Amino acid sequence: MGELKQRGLFNQLNNLSIRMSFVLYALFSLLIGIIICTFLISMIDRYRINLNYKYENMTTRYDIPENGSFTATYSNDQTKYTIFDNRGNEICKFNVDYQKERPVHEYVYPNHVSYIEVSPNFTNHDRLVDNVLGTLNIAIIPIALSISMICCVTTFYKKKLSKPIKLLTNAYRKVETNDLDFALSYPSNDEMGKLCCAFEKMKDCLAKNNETMLRQFAEQRRLNAAFSHDLRTPLTLLKGHASMLLSFIPKGLVSQEEITEEISVMSKNILRLEKYVNAMTNLYRLEDIEMPRQYILFHSLISSLNETAELLCRDIHFSITSKGDDIALFINLDTVMQIYENLLSNSIRYAKKNITIGIAIQNKDLIISVSDDGCGFKTSDIEKATLPFYKSSKDISTEHLGLGLNICKILSERHGGNIQIANNKTGGACVTVKINCDKS
Repeated sequence: MGELKQRGLFNQLNNLSIRMSFVLYALFSLLIGIIICTFLISMIDRYRINLNYKYENMTTRYDIPENGSFTATYSNDQTKYTIFDNRGNEICKFNVDYQKERPVHEYVYPNHVSYIEVSPNFTNHDRLVDNVLGTLNIAIIPIALSISMICCVTTFYKKKLSKPIKLLTNAYRKVETNDLDFALSYPSNDEMGKLCCAFEKMKDCLAKNNETMLRQFAEQRRLNAAFSHDLRTPLTLLKGHASMLLSFIPKGLVSQEEITEEISVMSKNILRLEKYVNAMTNLYRLEDIEMPRQYILFHSLISSLNETAELLCRDIHFSITSKGDDIALFINLDTVMQIYENLLSNSIRYAKKNITIGIAIQNKDLIISVSDDGCGFKTSDIEKATLPFYKSSKDISTEHLGLGLNICKILSERHGGNIQIANNKTGGACVTVKINCDKS
């Protein structure tokens, strides 16, 4: 129990703010400094007192007779004493040098000076020791307090700042070399601990941004590769037809009808190139378009989706089922409709007779599912179906660019959701899109 309390107290001290910790360190150092000063001053005073006692035992005493007197003449830092008896006769005389001797003590009893005590001269060694100790006695306070504060700052830096600064420096060097596979942990709740925690969050955010950026670069490379691949066919056809016309027209080997036919084929390929370029432009814009959201009731959205299906599904039978209360959804209606139209158009292209549409609300997400009774996806197509310009081996149409599901994927992710590709129980395709509709 005592050990647990001790650990709890240690954790509380360790989690104190830097300001409060420094105040406690400073107060503790000041207390230690005062104790040391008191101890040293006491020792110095004791030594000086003992030194004085040594010479007081060797004091010379000059008695003054009753009714006698003495004179003291001061000159050149010396005092000349002369003692007289009651008749005025000189008894003795002596000199006192104040630069060398201890002060003279004159004892008065009861109403006149009865004797004079003069301490002997200090030896050079004792005088030096006494002077040094006297100076040290004055200087000991600032010296001791300065040393205690230096120790305070050093200990404070070592205990509270050294480790987190080292951790942050090492973390900075790793981030500088783009090495983000590390964890920054500092077990304290003070300002440095919060700074390390903030740095760790910044590192995680940077790692996620790098991952997103690398994924976008990879997606961009795939997009460019797919675009280049799909451009190659119409360009090759245009080049072949242009070469043929340049070779045969001057020689008069082609008729007017053949020239018109060749130009018609070239015009179709030019239109195809134009569609590809416009599609690429629209794909780039999808990453930057704004998606302002507004509230729309669930039943109103169902009505809009039903009207769109009636316009698109002219020769295909469709059915819509909805599941959810008539709550207000916080969505971008244009984005949701664009996703829905792409899903529906893609399903119409492959459906035989029926299309099933499911709309539901699950955990603050709008779920749109479009299923058909067509041939469905191959296993190899499921993972690649959302890639730009990707078309199944079953799709031989030149009008279909293979961007519908890729657009749905980009828009759903921009709206905080995702897309899932699968086949239904009858073998037809089933594409499900989740769209976040929560204000938070």
